[in-house]
Amino acid sequence: MYKTLGFRWLHEAFCPASAFVLADSDEARNPQRFIHVTVSSNGMKDINDILYSEKWELVLAEIKNNRNLIHKLDKVDLATNRYYYQLNENQKGEYGKRLGKLPDLIKLIDYCKANGMVGETIPQATAFQQFDQIKHLLLNGHNIDEEDFGETTGLLIAAALNDINLVQFFLNNGAFVSYFNQDNYEAIDLTSSNEIIELLAAHGGRTKEQRRQDYYEYCDAREKLNILREINLSFMKAAEKGDIIKMEEALKKSSMDFMTLNFAYPINGWTALHYAAKNNDKKTFDFLVSKGIDTTKKNIDGLTAKELAKSLGHNEI
Repeated sequence: MYKTLGFRWLHEAFCPASAFVLADSDEARNPQRFIHVTVSSNGMKDINDILYSEKWELVLAEIKNNRNLIHKLDKVDLATNRYYYQLNENQKGEYGKRLGKLPDLIKLIDYCKANGMVGETIPQATAFQQFDQIKHLLLNGHNIDEEDFGETTGLLIAAALNDINLVQFFLNNGAFVSYFNQDNYEAIDLTSSNEIIELLAAHGGRTKEQRRQDYYEYCDAREKLNILREINLSFMKAAEKGDIIKMEEALKKSSMDFMTLNFAYPINGWTALHYAAKNNDKKTFDFLVSKGIDTTKKNIDGLTAKELAKSLGHNEI
């Protein structure tokens, strides 16, 4: 008697080819816009217009005439639309223009909820703001960070809906505050509530701009560390050769000359002073001591530079 029809099928059945091409490209760009509605075998009047135009009030009118249609609605699509409509309302992200009205969509969802529709995943139940259902799902093994449509978690949706009670619930139950969706947005990026922003920030949430700045700072620090590493290695090579001029140059270039002076090879624990001791190079040894090198550092054999010199019979060091 009833069958579930997708938007693409309806377009092929009811629209001219030119209109279908346009709709197909819209669907590719914004798949969350297109719900799947169950219709009677003889068809709902203007169903194509209802679906394509997202005229939720007309969908609601049809459902009120036949409540059996509620259980044929695609919950994922309804929850997705609720989420993306709210993001547009919050002016968060670029998810395409909504064709319907958010209040009408909320009325449709509320009517369906009142007549037995429940979310089957944490994100769905959150989009429908079904607190008891979320608790029920958690008690039955669902993960607090369960994903649905577009790598979206309950916390992300709760923040988007500006529902501070749900946000607090998720945080209290261990939801990962830095979880981000497929567009690299965290919960803190999606809400328009300053109260929720402060709450999420207090739990470690960082905006997309803050994360971008963190990344730039990380890259800058990594580049500086790579430069310092190269300077340290050139300093050690100069020490091995007893080239005091190049050692001086390396120390001047170093942003952390004390670290360069006391750099030790990880493989053997040798510092520049150890190489001076090994080479019986008193001039280099005295130069390094005058610069303040740590004379107590030991290599992996537990020897200081002076102890190494003594073991090699270099008594002048």
